[in-house]
Amino acid sequence: MKRHISKVREIDAASVAGNKTLAAALDRRGIERCKQAAQNLGVLHTPVVGRSANGKHLLLYGQCELTALREMGVSTMDAVVIDAAGEPGVRAKLSLQLMSLQSRPGALCEGLLLQEAVSAGVPRTEIQSILGKSASWVSNRLSLVTRLDKGVYELVQNGLLEARSAEEISRLEAGIQFRFAQSVLRAGLAKSAVETLVAACNDESCPDGIKEQILTDPRAAMLRMSDKRRAVTAERRGRQKADAPHESLENCVEVTIERTDRLRHMLCGVSAGDAFVCMSALKTLEAVLLALLANIQGFTRVKAEGVLP
Repeated sequence: MKRHISKVREIDAASVAGNKTLAAALDRRGIERCKQAAQNLGVLHTPVVGRSANGKHLLLYGQCELTALREMGVSTMDAVVIDAAGEPGVRAKLSLQLMSLQSRPGALCEGLLLQEAVSAGVPRTEIQSILGKSASWVSNRLSLVTRLDKGVYELVQNGLLEARSAEEISRLEAGIQFRFAQSVLRAGLAKSAVETLVAACNDESCPDGIKEQILTDPRAAMLRMSDKRRAVTAERRGRQKADAPHESLENCVEVTIERTDRLRHMLCGVSAGDAFVCMSALKTLEAVLLALLANIQGFTRVKAEGVLP
């Protein structure tokens, strides 16, 4: 039985060629987290590199870690070094196997790795087997790559646009994706805002004027949509209030008795700590009930004296 199967080697960090496909999933926050972890704990996830026939190293896994180490000025690094001098299909299978071990590499990065594997001649059935994914999952990831405008992908490659924002942008028509992506960069919008705007742009009921504003001035469009939502909500609440049946005195009394009885049972079983936390609210309730009691007594006294009909 083998007792030692480690392939970790110390290599020159500058000798490793970055992986543009893996770089599509990078974000600044992830790099900073890797730096902090490396400074406090060391490199937790060892990068994996493939050694080609000419002795050069190609990164197969760990773009975030490699970027962090280079920015920290590290000259040498530990890496799992494997032979990648074979056919492109062999290297593609290694990339797929590494992808299957990652928790969330990102849909765009996954799609690009799948596309490389398909281009290298790896059958889709084998891809599904390696990843443990369904045929529809593979098709959806590949579709994401084919839908995405090349200009938008270049923005991701250059580190200007987050990959997850690009995934949302890919849901737009191909002819307007790059224009919208440029507006998103100028406005500095987060992925959640991009998702909202893309959904609105794809909504057939959305007016053409708002759609055009989404493409040219997305931040103003967000404010306009928020104002409209608030107005609709206020109008809906107004209608509900107007349509609500008038509550009778008898019904209000019954509801008050029921709630008071529930509160009495809860107070009997409440702990001292919980009672202390609610003390301010209970004192306010006490004052309200005393005022209500005075009103009830006055009402019943007047009724007993025959003043009311």
